[in-house]
Amino acid sequence: MAETLTRNEIEEIVIGNAARHPEYRAALLKDPKKVIETQLNNRLPEGMDVKVVQETGDTIYLRLPHVITEGSELSDSDLEQVAGGKDDSDSGNTTYTCNNATGGFNTRNEFSSEVSLI
Repeated sequence: MAETLTRNEIEEIVIGNAARHPEYRAALLKDPKKVIETQLNNRLPEGMDVKVVQETGDTIYLRLPHVITEGSELSDSDLEQVAGGKDDSDSGNTTYTCNNATGGFNTRNEFSSEVSLI
């Protein structure tokens, strides 16, 4: 059954699976986007890349987070609409765009934690 997890939780599961299952690790290194999409049971946005780097004993890797550009965060007006549960018109629209930011930093996602060997 799919669970709702943050990006950090997904990374922990993926790294744990890669540490325990050599075939999974090989698939992740070969085609990380396909492995992640399979576990998310969803396609990642067109143009979004997934890169996996295998550390070595003599190298330290640091991951810098995506820098959110001005205008990609919700305005106070947008936040009030989300908190209010409706849009600002009487259109009957029940679908809302809450965030146009890309990167998904700590966004909650549906994710299958089962190991999937591709």
